[in-house]
Amino acid sequence: MKLVVTNKGEIISYITIGDLDGSIEYKGTIPDDFEENFKPSFYLLQNDAIVLNQNYVEPKPTIPSGPTAEQVMINQLGLKYAELSAKVDKLEGGGSNG
Repeated sequence: MKLVVTNKGEIISYITIGDLDGSIEYKGTIPDDFEENFKPSFYLLQNDAIVLNQNYVEPKPTIPSGPTAEQVMINQLGLKYAELSAKVDKLEGGGSNG
């Protein structure tokens, strides 16, 4: 198994086949539930053993603070379309009424 470990000993990634950039070879005992419970920083590599990180805190999901640039552009296009559509409707209606 190859592990990617931070300078604090936190295991942030692993692979059982192949290689990862910055990984180290680990041939020690692997906890039974390691693969099922794995989350970055949930386990530590201490004294050549994989142990639970007692200081692990579940990351909080980030909530966007506002619309993305793409959403703003889509909204602007929608407004422009509504303006142009209203102008076309007015011109079509004005031309047939005389």
